[in-house]
Amino acid sequence: MSINLLSSTSISKSEALPQDLYQLLQQIVDDVVAKLGCVGAIATTLEQGNALHVRAASFDVPDNVVQKYLDDEGLSLFGNEAIVYLDKDKKNLNFNFLSENGDGPKFAVSNRLFDLLRPLAGRRFSDRLQKEFGIKQVVAIPFILRNDMVGSLIATKQTDFSQQDIEILSAFGQQTAVAIQSQRRLSSMAVLERIIFSMQEKMLDETMVLQTIVDTVVADLDYVGAMVATLEMGNSLPVRAYALKSNLANLLSKLESKAGISLVGPRAVVYLDDEKYKDNLSVKAVKGLNGRPEKYIMSGSLHDLLRPIADKSLANIAQRMLQIKQVIAVPFFLENEVVGNLFVASTKKTFSEWEISVLTAFGQQAAVGIRNARLYNETEKQRQIAQMFGRMAFSSTAAVHALGNHLSSVHTYLQMLTTFKEFPEQHQEHLLRNSHAILGRLEKASRLLDNLHEPWHQLEERPVNVNDCLNVAIREVFPEILQELHEETIVTDDEYNVHINLKFDLPLVKTSNDMLTEAFRVLIKNGKEAMANSPKKNLWITSKTRSDGHLIISIEDSGQGIKPEDLHNIFELGWSTKGNQGMGFGLFWTRDFVRGLDGDISVHSVLDEGTTFTILLPPSD
Repeated sequence: MSINLLSSTSISKSEALPQDLYQLLQQIVDDVVAKLGCVGAIATTLEQGNALHVRAASFDVPDNVVQKYLDDEGLSLFGNEAIVYLDKDKKNLNFNFLSENGDGPKFAVSNRLFDLLRPLAGRRFSDRLQKEFGIKQVVAIPFILRNDMVGSLIATKQTDFSQQDIEILSAFGQQTAVAIQSQRRLSSMAVLERIIFSMQEKMLDETMVLQTIVDTVVADLDYVGAMVATLEMGNSLPVRAYALKSNLANLLSKLESKAGISLVGPRAVVYLDDEKYKDNLSVKAVKGLNGRPEKYIMSGSLHDLLRPIADKSLANIAQRMLQIKQVIAVPFFLENEVVGNLFVASTKKTFSEWEISVLTAFGQQAAVGIRNARLYNETEKQRQIAQMFGRMAFSSTAAVHALGNHLSSVHTYLQMLTTFKEFPEQHQEHLLRNSHAILGRLEKASRLLDNLHEPWHQLEERPVNVNDCLNVAIREVFPEILQELHEETIVTDDEYNVHINLKFDLPLVKTSNDMLTEAFRVLIKNGKEAMANSPKKNLWITSKTRSDGHLIISIEDSGQGIKPEDLHNIFELGWSTKGNQGMGFGLFWTRDFVRGLDGDISVHSVLDEGTTFTILLPPSD
C-alpha cells in the first residue's frame, strides 16, 4: 500500500515539493518495503524550523488498515500534527541520530515503535500498532550530504535489521539526499535568475532594487526576515529595506511600537566610527579583522544585530516570538569596496555553506543594482549603461544557467538510477562508471557561485576551442546522451535527432570558455524547445571556417519557425517566442556577447519549417 503526498490535501502550497521529487521519494519507500521485507517505510524532509515533514509512505499491509488506525487516533501522516521538531521533540528516534559518533551521525534503531511516534502518538496506541503489525524493530536513517541534513528515511520490520539492511537503507538515503539537495539548489538558482531579470526592470530606482532583494529572500527562499543596509556618507549604515514573513507583519509592528523605533527610519542606523556601535553585527562584518571585511558573520542572538538601537530584553522577546535561531550579516562589495550588508534571519540553527553562497550572491546582486541605479541617474549615456548592465547580467545569468545545468544533470542521473535495470548492459556500466562524478557536479555548482559573488570582475579570456564548447553545450541541453559525440547523428530518449558536423583543426577564439558555451547552450536549447511539438525533431549543429579564417557556427532546427513579423524582435531584451513563459534574456545576451567578440549573429526562419542561427567569430591573434 503506497501513501503519497500527491493525493493529500493537508499540505499547504508553501510546503509543496516538485512532483518528480515526490515520485522519487515514493519509489524509494516502495522499494524499501518490497526489497527488504519491511512492514512500512516513510521518507521525510527537513524544513524551516528544524521540522521533519512526512513526504511519502509505503506499507505492506491490506489497504485502509493503516488509515483506520490513524483515523481512530485522530492522526494524519501528512498533516501539521505529523511534524517532528528536532529542537524540542528530543525523545523522538529521529533526534537520536543527530548525536556525533565517530565520523558523523549514522542511524538510530529501537525495539519500540513508541520511540518513533512520540510525541505525535501515545504509548498505548504505539504499542497496539506495534503488536498488530508484528513490528520488532524500527530504524531511522538521516539524509546527510556534506554535513547538511535534509531529511530522514524510516523503516519498520518484523525481524532485526541486519548490517546489510542498514547499508542498503544508507545507500537509499544518500541517493535521496542528493535528489533533495539538488532540487533545492535548482529552486534557489531559479529565484536568483528571476532577481536578475527583475532588477533590469527596476534599475532606475535604488530603493526598489533593494526591496526586491529582501522580498525575494523571504518569500522564495523561506527565511523569517531579511534587511539591507547600505554604506553612506559619514560611514553610516542605515537600513534601506526589510521584509518579514507576511504572518509576522502585525507582530513586528507591535514590537516596533513598543521599542519606539522603526526598522527603516532615522534611528535605524549604525556608525562604523562610533565606539558604541562596535559590537553591532553589521559593524563587525564590515570592519572585520585588521580592517578587512568578513565574508559573512553569524550569531545566535538577534540583539547582536539590533544593538545598541534596541534593548536586549526586547530583542530577546522578539527573537523568541519570531522563532529565530540564527542571524547572518553578509557584506557586499563593488571592486573590493564595501557597499552594504544583507542580513537574514533563519529558524534553523545554522546556515549551510550552500545557503551562505546563495545569500552572498544575492548581496552582490544588490551591489550591482545600487551601482547601476546610481550610474544611470548620474549620466545621460543610457545606451552605454544598458550595455554595461547587459554584460554584467549576462555574466550572472550564465553562471546561474551553468549552476542549473550541473544540478539538472544530478537530477537526471538519479532518475536514471530509478530505472537502472531497464537500460542495456553497456549503458548500465556507463552509469556506474560515472557515479563518482555526480558529487563533483555539486562541487562545481558551488564554485560557480564565485562568478556571482564578484560580477564586476572580467571572466578570464584565453584561446578557446569552439568545438569543445559546442560539445559541452550539447550535453547540457541533452544530459541523457551517454555516448561520445563523434557520431554524425545521435537519437535521444525523446526522439530528437541531433546531427553533428564539426570541422576539426578550427582556429581558436579568444574569449571566456564558459561564456561561449553558454551562448551555444542558449541557441541549442531554443532549438530543442521549438521542436517540442514537431513530428520530426531534427537539430543540425555545424562548425567550419570561412575563406578569411573566420569561424562559422550554425544551429538549425526543424521546429515551428518564427513569424516574419517577429523576426526583428527576437534579439530584443524582454521579448520571447514563448510569450509569458519566457524571460527574453537569452538571445539578447547572446547577441551582445557575440558582438563583444567582434563577431556577428544572424537568423533565418521559415514558419512551420524551422529556424537557423548563424554565428560568425574572428580567430584569436
